[in-house]
Amino acid sequence: MEHKKEKNVKTGQALSRLMKLGSNYPVWFYSTIFIALALAYVSSYRPVIISHTIDVDIIKNKNFSSLYHSLLLIFLLMSVEVVLQFFLVYASNFVAQNVIRSLRIKLYKKIIYFKSSFFDKTSLGILVTRSVSDIETISTIYTDGILMVLGDILRIIFVVVTMYWINWKLATIALFIFPIMIVITRIFQKAIKKAFSEERNQTSNQNSFVQERLSGMTLVQVFNQQRKEYNNFYQINQKLEKAYLKTVFYFSLFFPAVDIITGIAIGVMIWYAGYNALTVHNISPGVVIAFTTSYVNMLVRPMRQIADRFNTIQRGIVGAERVFTVLDSNHEISNKGIIKKDSIKGDIIFDHVSFSYVKGENVLKNLSFTVSSGEKVAIVGATGAGKSTIINLLSRFYEISQGSIYIDGTNIKSYDLHNLRSHIAVVLQDVFLFNDTILENITFGNKDITLEEVRKAAKEIQIDDFIMSLPNGYGYEVSERGASISLGQRQLISFLRAYLYNPSILVLDEATSSIDTKSEELIQKATDKITQNRTSIIIAHRLATIQNSDQIIVLDHGKIVEIGNHNSLLQQNGYYRKLYEAQFSHTTN
Repeated sequence: MEHKKEKNVKTGQALSRLMKLGSNYPVWFYSTIFIALALAYVSSYRPVIISHTIDVDIIKNKNFSSLYHSLLLIFLLMSVEVVLQFFLVYASNFVAQNVIRSLRIKLYKKIIYFKSSFFDKTSLGILVTRSVSDIETISTIYTDGILMVLGDILRIIFVVVTMYWINWKLATIALFIFPIMIVITRIFQKAIKKAFSEERNQTSNQNSFVQERLSGMTLVQVFNQQRKEYNNFYQINQKLEKAYLKTVFYFSLFFPAVDIITGIAIGVMIWYAGYNALTVHNISPGVVIAFTTSYVNMLVRPMRQIADRFNTIQRGIVGAERVFTVLDSNHEISNKGIIKKDSIKGDIIFDHVSFSYVKGENVLKNLSFTVSSGEKVAIVGATGAGKSTIINLLSRFYEISQGSIYIDGTNIKSYDLHNLRSHIAVVLQDVFLFNDTILENITFGNKDITLEEVRKAAKEIQIDDFIMSLPNGYGYEVSERGASISLGQRQLISFLRAYLYNPSILVLDEATSSIDTKSEELIQKATDKITQNRTSIIIAHRLATIQNSDQIIVLDHGKIVEIGNHNSLLQQNGYYRKLYEAQFSHTTN
């Protein structure tokens, strides 16, 4: 990702923003806090009843009727705890799911408006990790993190108050474990955050690797690279395993240490209670049992859970930091233009335009040309000459470095971005089709466009027969990226999509390259139809398909070397003629 321009979100900021997002659902959010408060009170009061039952009902009064009442009260308190625990879990999950739903929508909305240059430099696997697994880890901050930690803290407070109310000396002994636990937890927190950050990085690397290799599996198999890719995947998994085991190592050290401290505290209390029983006799058996079997565990268990939940919280915070970093980044194309037009003529002017994908390495160099409304203009040149870059700049997928581009005399930066692109349709060489029906791929899910309208347009450009020949016709399910149909068939579908779009400016990018003769004939007929009465820019390697163009622009290394029609360029005996003769010689041989 483009880290140079991104400011990473700090832990405190991420946590604060998550709590603010949770508070957007005030009834459920604050209900969770109230339930945690009630649960802390009920659970800390239960040992008081147990102590009273042992000391008064059993030892002192030996009153079985009173004993039954005390047992019934204990049962009722436990039942209340169960009910409160249920509502606590449900309420916290309700808040969590609403927060991550909101974050998913914000993140996706943010990403779909990013510049093309962002996707050029960012692995899809990283974006998938941000959009799916990182956001999923955020939900656990609510379901098993901050809100639960709040409940644990409240429980500790109530337990400490109750312990001092019953016996301040035993309470003081129990609290000796506090500073030790704080020191250990602090050390643990620092170590575990670093470990979790490494784990998330390795997870992103794994997702990126799998995404790319699955997309390019045909290439892997064609070049017989299965063993090599398997070894690469094996090494990535080893790094992920190592990062994960590091987190396990820290937990393996932490919990035994907590158990030892707890055991020592209980041992000291039992020793003190035994000594007191032999001398002063002012500590009752019920109090000793309440402290050693209930209160110490009720004190230590939340501490352990808080530390354990650092696992969840730290993983969630790392995910939140990464998600908020994307949300706070600025990769969108500037859309400060306010001009909106219902229709345009299609006059295009490139005025001394320069552009570079990498700073200092210009792909287009001081480019100037004019396309009149309704003209069919072809752009030719060797691979890397800058042909496709021109259409990317025209639709503002990238921002130009120098110069200006005008449509109907208005700088394209002055147009509202959505309005600008609504007048331009692009048919790319590499046609992308979604895993959906052909009809949905043509209409992009626009319910206002009927099947009858689609079929009418398909008949006009003579491709309805081809589509109807497929199983289920327009309802044919296309596999991912359109792999279930040929390249030529995908091109024909993209032509229909562009024709139905009815743009004022049409751009065909290598639309007839690498396809069979039959498909090329259909595409050529479709081209003749959809380029009528609209400004058309055709980028092509096959010069035979553009001989009837009104104007041909010849590019070489980002510069215009020749401009004219087919006949005039041949007469110039320059770069275009050499390209033409090379292709003609190749086809005749």
